[in-house]
Amino acid sequence: MPRFPAIHHCTPTPLHFFGRAAELALLDNALAGGETSVAAMIGPGGQGKTAIVQHWLSRISHAEPEVLAKETASFANASGSDGIFFWSFYRGKNCDLCLREMLAYAEGLDHPPDVSASYCVDKLLPILIRERWALVLDGTEVVQHEQGVWFGRFVHPELGRLLEELASVVIPGVVVLTSRFSLPTLEHRRHAKVISLSTLDEPAAVGLLASFGVRGDLTEAARAAGFHAKAVELLGAYLHAYRNGDAVHCRALPTVASADASDEENYVTRVLCALQAVMPQEMQDILALATSFRQPASDRRLIEYLHSESLRHLLHDAWRRAYEPFATRATAWLREQVQTLVTLRLLERVAMGRSDSVGDDAIVLDAHPLVRRGFEHLLGGSQHHVARSRAGFLRGRPDRHPPLTLDDCREEVELFHAYCDAGLWNEADSTFVALDNPKHRFLSPAFERDLLLRFFPNNDWRQPPLWPGFGRYRSLAICFEMLGQFGDAIEAYRPADAPLRGDALIALGRLQPFVDEPTAPHPWQTLWQAYRAHALALLGRRDEAWRVVQTVVPMDVYEWVHVFECLHRIGKLATLDLNSMLYRAPMTDEHRWGKLARERMRLDYVFICKPIGERGESLGPAYRSLIEAYDQSGMPFERVLTRLRFARWLLECGQREEAAAVGNLGLSLCRRFGMTLLGNECRELAGAQEPRTQ
Repeated sequence: MPRFPAIHHCTPTPLHFFGRAAELALLDNALAGGETSVAAMIGPGGQGKTAIVQHWLSRISHAEPEVLAKETASFANASGSDGIFFWSFYRGKNCDLCLREMLAYAEGLDHPPDVSASYCVDKLLPILIRERWALVLDGTEVVQHEQGVWFGRFVHPELGRLLEELASVVIPGVVVLTSRFSLPTLEHRRHAKVISLSTLDEPAAVGLLASFGVRGDLTEAARAAGFHAKAVELLGAYLHAYRNGDAVHCRALPTVASADASDEENYVTRVLCALQAVMPQEMQDILALATSFRQPASDRRLIEYLHSESLRHLLHDAWRRAYEPFATRATAWLREQVQTLVTLRLLERVAMGRSDSVGDDAIVLDAHPLVRRGFEHLLGGSQHHVARSRAGFLRGRPDRHPPLTLDDCREEVELFHAYCDAGLWNEADSTFVALDNPKHRFLSPAFERDLLLRFFPNNDWRQPPLWPGFGRYRSLAICFEMLGQFGDAIEAYRPADAPLRGDALIALGRLQPFVDEPTAPHPWQTLWQAYRAHALALLGRRDEAWRVVQTVVPMDVYEWVHVFECLHRIGKLATLDLNSMLYRAPMTDEHRWGKLARERMRLDYVFICKPIGERGESLGPAYRSLIEAYDQSGMPFERVLTRLRFARWLLECGQREEAAAVGNLGLSLCRRFGMTLLGNECRELAGAQEPRTQ
């Protein structure tokens, strides 16, 4: 049954849409089963990339743009597709949440599940290859690397994997991307089509100006705006509001040539300068303050901010603004100023979260990035003053509460970034701590990684941190480990935590450090010896591994895991006391990773050490349940290790074909994450033809 469209973080629909027939035809053909699986529209800001996909979605849904944005559930999906899913990264910057919402939409769930991003992609790929979807990801430059050798690549590895896999095959529907950046990982994929957008053609630009009621030589006016879509739209609004709609006033636009902007973007700046020359100072300040939020604010939140004491102090004590303070202005007057900015197309009202959500904060005020940039200079010449004011307001808001879900984190993350922008690193760190380990709590290591990267210049953790007090390299390294970026994890651990690199070293098969370094400093001696015993067993040095493992007295589940693997690989697992391994002190709280590890070791012990007649349970369902739990948790090494034991059990049961399939799945994981030793074992199992003998 076709799904209703799901529109998340809806972008502004074009006030009037003209032209772009070729681009619309390409998208129609792709959705109709053409060779293009991923269509990427690339171009400078303001060229109309988002307007094209919004207009296209309204066409295939047989709905007006404003209906698509606000009343998604009010009409049936008339496009003949199995699903329509739209996500704008301009407002929803969290890739984990995007993938979870996509999976919830695919599986008909009311809320996004608490599962890893890799699990989402594994589940979504067969659905998108089988079903006919129109999947739109808008503004992906927000989640692409902005510079360096990784320029254009996706910051979130699983989002990149989803798109690369889909661009490599023919799918019934189409994935549409918009970005200002190139897409090096997609442009050479067989079924990807990269479209470089140019400016509007003359008839479209003239039609857009006419729709604002502009009269006169419209071609001259369009040329003054460089035929740039956003510049033409702003020019039309400016001429209508302040120049009686007479096109002749386009000749008075100031000349602008910024080295930091493209030629197309300079046309937008020309119109913004003309607007600033006629707008009251209060209105300009409201626009600059409204666009200073990292995540757009609702009308209610903006009015509260304008009335706040922290902002009054900034504007009138620090910046010496002479106009009447906003705190003493009537709410109706402030709303009138905001509405004027919306009419001028400087601010736009858009849906935050799902388009069918309700409440005062469901619709937010946002602005095009070029408009944001054009008014930044009004913020006192120093962003950190505004950030301090914003942080003071956000910290003291009466409805502040600890976030309970990943989606619920939005305002705490806004506060965190406000502190970072203000250079208040200690406060930013405290806000981060209050989120309480998102990598574990929300199964979102990429989300936590991106927060931690704010402490570094250009988000480059290899550079010295911006704050000398930063000390969360261990958390950053664990995020890398959970993402399967083991090489980065090894590098991220600081010298004092060097022994903690053991998991990543073993995952990558880099075992020489365990041979070269027989001891580790306090407090890591026991953990390092557990690592060493496991590594020596993998190297085939059985006698030495046995001597080392006998000296280890495991104190936690992490140490037990490596002791267990050592004993298994040297054939002495039967010497282990199962009850000691499974013991936990009364009243202790154990997180999900510890519980999964104990269950995995228990199953493996029963399978390896107990004769078939004494096992007392069917291991197949238990292993399948454990594999599903690890897949949901997104831990690459453990996912493969569990599959290896399950495949060996399948061989024992004579189920050779399924064992080979499980081995192949494990092998694909090993190839993706560079786990060479486990990859060799999976390769052997994938080609196994005979059941295992005990």
